[in-house]
Amino acid sequence: MIRIDKIQASTTGLFGGVGFRNPDITNYNIVDATNVLSSSGLYFKDASELVSIKNIKDCQENPNITAVQFNTLLGNMQKAVILDVCNKVLKDKADFISSNNLYPFEKSFINLIGKEGKFVGHKITPSAGNVVCKIPWVETSFNGVATFNLYLYNSNLPSLPILTKPITTTANSSKITVLDWIIADDTTYKGGVFYVGYFDDDLGSVSACKKDFNLSSLRVNTPYYNIEPTSLDCTGTTISVVNETYASDTFGLNFGIEIYNDYTELILKNRNLFWNAIQLQMHEKVLNLIRYSTRSNITERISKEMVDLELFGNKDLKISGVIDKLNDSILTLRNSLFRQPRISRITMKP
Repeated sequence: MIRIDKIQASTTGLFGGVGFRNPDITNYNIVDATNVLSSSGLYFKDASELVSIKNIKDCQENPNITAVQFNTLLGNMQKAVILDVCNKVLKDKADFISSNNLYPFEKSFINLIGKEGKFVGHKITPSAGNVVCKIPWVETSFNGVATFNLYLYNSNLPSLPILTKPITTTANSSKITVLDWIIADDTTYKGGVFYVGYFDDDLGSVSACKKDFNLSSLRVNTPYYNIEPTSLDCTGTTISVVNETYASDTFGLNFGIEIYNDYTELILKNRNLFWNAIQLQMHEKVLNLIRYSTRSNITERISKEMVDLELFGNKDLKISGVIDKLNDSILTLRNSLFRQPRISRITMKP
């Protein structure tokens, strides 16, 4: 998988690696600073004169488009080609590894867990790189109705939760709340361990139910991550990892855990390899925009034959089309990112 928001981000992601060149033509010199940004020095028009702001504006479907709307369109086009390139590079690469219910067994709602004025929940420790943990849902088990925040922290940012989700429990029964949280490195922190839980003072008079019935406290192991119930000292909403205490119970929490291969960091670390493919992907996108435009003004000056020649090339004339160039660029990218070592032949001496 890839984290699309990270891949498409400006500056830290691939957005703005290749830019749109602002023309000098009156009424077309409307590209804003975000869309002209080119950290690589490459521009989409460098691939072909047909990839011009004039052609894009004249071919898009809204004849009354405003400058703001047009720049939104350009930004969306760039995000789309970035995602297209990444998906092509990662074609046939496995994403899913495993999925499990952390505590799947039957439980009772009889005995309760006392509160100690701490942050309580689960410690999540990654044990391998290039994988991510997704928490699709949280199951809560409490003896009454309470509304409180569930937090996700990284140990390198103890005073600032990464994510926060309001939770409302039900009395003496389980309730599922959708989270869809991703446990992974970010630009604001690297490494460390993660803590997901709540401040037990926020429960008021409500208490968490113990997992003390048959196999209810038996935890299913998760590949690449070690997950354990933990409590931490805290001051306000700042956690302290100095005096963490491992617990035998789960503080009324259970989680769904999904593990995926993650190629986000691999792509971001090698972003300079992607500029040519992104430029070519935009070239193809704009040619198809021209090719299928219903605006009559464009067909008067650009022929279908001209567009088809750039798209598909001409073998007889030994002209390569953008589709072939793009395929070659994608193949080069795949070989660079997923290089397979050559098989060595060794002759054994007698």
